[in-house]
Amino acid sequence: MIYLIKIVYTLLFPPGIIILLLLAVALWLKQKKEYLGALLVGLSVLLLGVSSMPYFGNTLLNSIERRYTPPVQVSGDVLVLLTGGATLDHADPLTKGEGYLTGNTAARVLTVAELYRSTKLPILLSGGQVFRDTGNESQIAKRHLLALGVPESSISMDDKSRNTEENAVNTTAILTEKGWKAPILITSAFHMARSVKQFQKLKIDVVPYPTDYISQQNQQLSISKFIPSSSGLSTTTIALKEFLGLFAARNN
Repeated sequence: MIYLIKIVYTLLFPPGIIILLLLAVALWLKQKKEYLGALLVGLSVLLLGVSSMPYFGNTLLNSIERRYTPPVQVSGDVLVLLTGGATLDHADPLTKGEGYLTGNTAARVLTVAELYRSTKLPILLSGGQVFRDTGNESQIAKRHLLALGVPESSISMDDKSRNTEENAVNTTAILTEKGWKAPILITSAFHMARSVKQFQKLKIDVVPYPTDYISQQNQQLSISKFIPSSSGLSTTTIALKEFLGLFAARNN
């Protein structure tokens, strides 16, 4: 009964309810003998339905996230953290500033803090203010690292980058300036392949340290994995964005 209720709830909210409505429109068009319209709407239902299935999204994203695994022994001379989003106008009483990190960035910051504790390597944060109404990601991440006990003297920043390409370019300039030659790259697992490619284009060899995994490596099949949901659609969207970004990085 619990799982049945979850399935019903899923279908009552987007994209489930949208799929049901589109399916009803397709059936209505077919009854009206508007076969072309029914076909187009039916194809839209199929595309949205498959894209929203958790099983499909997980499988797609897993193929990206498993390209790199964290090394057992961390060896390098600097921890390079790529940020991934922050809010702007929410006060944070714990770190005495404005703005919160997104879940992806927070997971990356936690990983780099743990790596710092075990290695004492310097940290280089890369990520700025992407939009006028979003926070400066590196500055907010620095506040959290300070709150976690990382000394300010161990933190360097590129707080200007707005995308992964700029992350690589601006970080490379700082690596050259500081004389760091063996960077350990920390970012979300889904973002790692594209990030490594951008650094490779600049002839920078990084040690990938993926974190913030979203997909499951071993899925247990159940009916819920094939019920369209917002989480399934979100996972598929993340995967498609990374595939597109990786394609662009390879061809530019």
